[in-house]
Amino acid sequence: MPRVRKGAARSRKHKKILKATRGQIGAASRHYRVAREAYIRAGQYATIGRKLKKRDFRRLWITRISAACRQRGLTYSRFINALSTSGISINRKSLADIAISDPDAFDKIVAAATTAKKPAATEAPIKPEPVPAPPEAKKETPEKKTPAKKAEKKPAAEKAAPEETPAKEVKKTAAEKAAPAKAVKKTATKKTAAKKELTGAKADEKTVAKKTAAKKTLKKKAASAKTTKKTVVKKTTKKKTTATKKSD
Repeated sequence: MPRVRKGAARSRKHKKILKATRGQIGAASRHYRVAREAYIRAGQYATIGRKLKKRDFRRLWITRISAACRQRGLTYSRFINALSTSGISINRKSLADIAISDPDAFDKIVAAATTAKKPAATEAPIKPEPVPAPPEAKKETPEKKTPAKKAEKKPAAEKAAPEETPAKEVKKTAAEKAAPAKAVKKTATKKTAAKKELTGAKADEKTVAKKTAAKKTLKKKAASAKTTKKTVVKKTTKKKTTATKKSD
């Protein structure tokens, strides 16, 4: 395989960048590294400028149209509103060009926009009202005959039991609701009293047990002290007897 060299491709790339930056000042038009940075930055500014160009031209067209409208006793906003209501659709670029190059045609456009009648609003079709359906005939059901005696007894029973007033009913319901709450409170108090008694009994048992344990420890200490005394006395007596034997 022959060895491939990149000299031709590199020089071609450098020539392309330096040709694009020929109008730059200083090293940006002579040195490749600086020229490459200038080339990238110029491309970024170009994309921004393409967006700003549209805004600038629209602003220029609006200023020209507004100046021409002021000469004819109108404002820009009223002129555009009149064009939209009369149905004349001409863009701002062409309006600005007509206002400068052909003022007579612009006068005709203004007259047509201001004198045109507003289009009548289209009325919505009236919907027919729905006809109500005829009422169905109800079937007559035979009434059940009730004995006269039962019918007479019912009003007597109703009279015997007078209707309770709503205030009394409210009091009864409140009393019924309060009864279970009172029962719960009583049971709770009983439980707490029983718990207190149990805790008091347990505390008394603990104190008695502590006292008995203390007495036992005292007795043990006294017994150990007595035994130590006895041993000491025995030792001393032994020493005395041995000393007397030696002297004899």
